[in-house]
Amino acid sequence: MITLTLPIPPTINHYYGQRPRGGRYIKPAGIAFRAAVAEIVAAAQVEPLLGRVSLFAAIYPADRRRQDIDNRAKSLQDALTAAGVWIDDEQIDELHLVRREVVRGGQVRIVITEMKELT
Repeated sequence: MITLTLPIPPTINHYYGQRPRGGRYIKPAGIAFRAAVAEIVAAAQVEPLLGRVSLFAAIYPADRRRQDIDNRAKSLQDALTAAGVWIDDEQIDELHLVRREVVRGGQVRIVITEMKELT
């Protein structure tokens, strides 16, 4: 089991941009978030998970504005993939997102569990 507290992920609209002739790129907010996640994962000495996983994420917004918590899920998953928590976010078989109380600056607390093979 891996338990981490991370900065709040940018929404997918602030994480990726679209090039005029096609293709996506990572915006500055996405680059900064990826770097912060990579630093936290490295400090925690997380070994890459190879099997199927369950991801629980408790999102603590920075303010009371209306927001869709699912718009933060993909940028969170992509940053964890880039940080080497797993090989590919395709390994996620269970995804649980919950909104919690407002926390100054915002954060997300995650618990990643490697799942047992079903027989």
